[in-house]
Amino acid sequence: MKIVHVVRQFLPSIGGLEDVVFNLATEQIKLGHNVKVFTTNSDFQANKQLPAVSVESGIHVQRYPWYGSKRYPICWLPINELNRFDLVHVHAVDFLVEYLSLQKRLGRLRPRLVLTTHGGFFHTNKQAGMKKLFFKYITPFSLSQFDAVTCCSINDYALFKDLNRNVSLIENGVGFQKLGKALNIQKINDFIYFGRFSENKRLVELVELFAGVDHSDVRLKIIGRSKTGDIASILSKIAELGCLERVQLLTDISDQEILHHVASARFTISASSYEGFGLSIVELMAYGLVPLLSAEPPSFKRFVEESGVGAQFTLDKNSIEQAIHILTTQWSESQGQAAQNYAGQFAWPSVAVKYLNVYQ
Repeated sequence: MKIVHVVRQFLPSIGGLEDVVFNLATEQIKLGHNVKVFTTNSDFQANKQLPAVSVESGIHVQRYPWYGSKRYPICWLPINELNRFDLVHVHAVDFLVEYLSLQKRLGRLRPRLVLTTHGGFFHTNKQAGMKKLFFKYITPFSLSQFDAVTCCSINDYALFKDLNRNVSLIENGVGFQKLGKALNIQKINDFIYFGRFSENKRLVELVELFAGVDHSDVRLKIIGRSKTGDIASILSKIAELGCLERVQLLTDISDQEILHHVASARFTISASSYEGFGLSIVELMAYGLVPLLSAEPPSFKRFVEESGVGAQFTLDKNSIEQAIHILTTQWSESQGQAAQNYAGQFAWPSVAVKYLNVYQ
């Protein structure tokens, strides 16, 4: 089968979308399919232009000019190029959904169209009214031209299940122990946040909560790429509260360094208000880290309930303090193993087969 993945960002950019497309394309190539990626011609994080054609870790990538917002980049993909494929798989709900839907409606685009939602466009409350109107009137019209819609979380499924005749739930795959083989070193009561520094992650609020927790032996480590959000506000809050010994911000460090911090920790944490899935949490659970998660995202509730380990909290000092007390006093190696076993079900080979079943 000839498959093209259409996504606004891909390697060398780093992020959840990029990671999903890379792993899915890699598994499809292993299964003998002809796979390419079409994307925009710049790295939004680094603010630099990328070559029109390249091969990234064995995947052929074609890049096209764009303009407008990074959240809604206008990119006119050539229809004659897309018509060379059997199937076009679009990732995330942005301009490319509207554009390709219109081309299909006009009879110009011939391949089957599949969408994976990746949280839609409700990650933040910015322009919430406009987003709701768009979702109510424009999105159903566009999705009517898609042959299938796959949702990568139960939250997405609840949002999109009535917008297309063929909607299914395929939760994100995880690169199991993607940073490398787990290190056998002494574990301490470190809580690791790993991911983007975007607004919905509520990292400033998490720093504030952690600084006030009455547990002398716990520490928060925030790890990620400096270009993925507002790190200045995080640094400012750490300085304001004088909690450098309690909270550590680690940016742009190597995978080996990240692995060392993960290996010595017992817990992973997120105060996120919204998640399409929560990929980085499952990635760290694959290393045996027990989750302490915000009570808001439905997927977070599932991670805790289905794994049988971890806890949830609200943005309240008493809530997080009680959760930390319970987790640190009850932690055991068997809990770490349970977290790891749970993460194993999201391994990419099995997820890739689910997508191919949808394609068929």
